[in-house]
Amino acid sequence: MNSLKSSAQLFSNGAANNGSISTQKIISDSSKKKQFTTDDKVKINYYTLYDTAKKSIDTSIQFLHRNPLQSIWHVDLGNTGSSAFSLCFTPDMNPSMQLGLDAIKPLLFEQKDIKFYNTTRPFTDIYYRNGSKADQLISLLHTQNITPDWNVSVNYRKINSPGFYKWQKTNHDNLALSSQYLSNNKRYSVNAAMLYNKLQQDENGGITSYEYLFSSAYNDKRLIPVNFENISINRSSVSNYYRNVSLLLQQQYFFGKKDSIFNIDSTEKIYNFKPVFSVKHSFYSQHNYYRFKDVQPDTSDYNWLANDFEARDSLFSTNFHTQIGNAFSLNGDVRLKGKVMQAEVGYGIEVEHVKSILLNNQYFNNFIFGRIEKPSQSDREWLYRADLKLYFTGNTIGNFLMNAQAGRNMGNQLGTFLIGFNQSLQTAPYTFSNYATNYFSTSNSFAKQSISDLFLSYKNVPYKTNLTFHYYLIGNYFYRDTNLTALQYASVIPLFQLQFNKTFQYKTIAFDNQLLIQKTTAFNPIQLPIWASRHRLAYQNKIFKRKLSISTGFDMRYNTPYFASDYAPLYFGFVSQYQYKINNIPEFTYFFNFNVKRFRASIAFDQLQQLFTRNNINFPNYAAQNMALRFGLHWIFVN
Repeated sequence: MNSLKSSAQLFSNGAANNGSISTQKIISDSSKKKQFTTDDKVKINYYTLYDTAKKSIDTSIQFLHRNPLQSIWHVDLGNTGSSAFSLCFTPDMNPSMQLGLDAIKPLLFEQKDIKFYNTTRPFTDIYYRNGSKADQLISLLHTQNITPDWNVSVNYRKINSPGFYKWQKTNHDNLALSSQYLSNNKRYSVNAAMLYNKLQQDENGGITSYEYLFSSAYNDKRLIPVNFENISINRSSVSNYYRNVSLLLQQQYFFGKKDSIFNIDSTEKIYNFKPVFSVKHSFYSQHNYYRFKDVQPDTSDYNWLANDFEARDSLFSTNFHTQIGNAFSLNGDVRLKGKVMQAEVGYGIEVEHVKSILLNNQYFNNFIFGRIEKPSQSDREWLYRADLKLYFTGNTIGNFLMNAQAGRNMGNQLGTFLIGFNQSLQTAPYTFSNYATNYFSTSNSFAKQSISDLFLSYKNVPYKTNLTFHYYLIGNYFYRDTNLTALQYASVIPLFQLQFNKTFQYKTIAFDNQLLIQKTTAFNPIQLPIWASRHRLAYQNKIFKRKLSISTGFDMRYNTPYFASDYAPLYFGFVSQYQYKINNIPEFTYFFNFNVKRFRASIAFDQLQQLFTRNNINFPNYAAQNMALRFGLHWIFVN
């Protein structure tokens, strides 16, 4: 039956936005080597609509102690679940309209990350993390197959952290429901999902002086004065709130050839179906609500305004953004010079509604999209791919995303390389072009932002080596300065980026290294460290008659001095600054991770360097946490 499934399942593999551009291909059986099998013989894997290669869930312990909310390059405001900035420049090349809240994206469940599972037994995964100052995170995953070809899954995450400093509490909820179904005759497939995100972040405006960090009288960092005062014992006077609900329904009907064969002893008749082409429909929607509120506004916090804050109770801003889209496409094989290439062409429409104190507009955005791909069927064979999404009417007219790439697997010892080019044209996010509070409003007219990306990557699994090169050209870059003014940079910004990952292994000693080098012109709005690195030195072994797996050692993180962006609570994001250069010593973490059967746990001591010096500075006025103890517990249950 496994071969029957793999010959009939046809799923989307698009790298496009909002599920509208996809790759149609028969999923190979290569996942057999990646299946996760528990002691109870359960097999489980998953895929996403943007990468249909079947993957196993991560049950390793090497990096169990790290923050599961962020990438290795993200830096937050000094509290779990707070707004974060990535030291690695990774532009969002989505050509559709957005609100412009990039600082909270690591905290969201997004459509591109939805996982569709398949499991032979009901499977439950529970993760709980507790740290100093009542820092808590809990994540629950349950997935089970109703039938062999119908799976339902639910994933819930709760984040609650008061923080080390005053009035910086975070309180977030994330929920994802997903289901995938394939009919018995293998002709019809459905992928459906619902996402819910609610983020609540209290803002303290940062500490008033770095001198407090050197004083033993302020070892309890909640005694340090902050820029925003509170209205009660537990809440700040300034807060940001974001809520998002997303829906996704992708259905596909396949046309092809069918036949029936008997098994070896002729006791069972096996149905076989070979798809030739398909018709696909994708429905997607997202409903966003964002609010900033200051219930005790002070002119010192908004010194560029002449308004009398005494006349009103509070300052607030609200923004609604709704997007509903439908996309239709034809998918099939194209033969060229004896090579089979998979192709897709389609049309879509998005209905947008944006509403704020300043705006109440509705737009109809029409687009076309297409893809052609030659996947690699064996080693030492070339693979090609090209995608295009182009808006031709509406508020996004002229916006596009284009991708072209080619690669080759040169064999197990020589590795795989990929070369490609991406380009996008984008309209300014709504919070940049129009922003309003009950005290003031701003309206701007911007040219479109262009991003070009020439990239090259090389991966060698046996030698545990990964190399990625990007050369970006960013034109008409959207940004805010320290006066909180939305601007557009007139010159083209070139940016060189090199990432190198290498693991050295000697018996039970592992040394992991992630290196990041970035270079751009001086004093443009994109300020990044020239060098950033992450290193892990660990002892890894199985002890007590190989019943207990352990990984223990030190994690180190460092980046060279740079003009770190300033954080602006009013816009729930970061703004460029050129006055204060952040210069920190390396951050150290000691960890002890272990695994017994289906139970994993971690113990970590963060910010060990504070035994010898003050807190590091993450952003101007925002310091890192104190040295903290964290426990992480991970249970897996199989029914």
